[in-house]
Amino acid sequence: MNSYYCIVHLAGAPYREIVAVRGSSDHEARLGLAPIAGQWPGFETIALYDGERPVSVLTNPALGFPPGSLESWGDAA
Repeated sequence: MNSYYCIVHLAGAPYREIVAVRGSSDHEARLGLAPIAGQWPGFETIALYDGERPVSVLTNPALGFPPGSLESWGDAA
């Protein structure tokens, strides 16, 4: 069983909230980010993890970030 969780980052308050996310796969866990984003309308990013492995980062386009998520953030050098 996977242990997905996300960290909600707000402007001026990084690491504001840690939330468990249901999902049996990365895709299912990513789908669980939308309701969390709805609960935190002023979020900057919501970083999704499977244990210690980074999975995805959801960004807030209302704050100037690109729409959608950053799937390849773990591929950076």
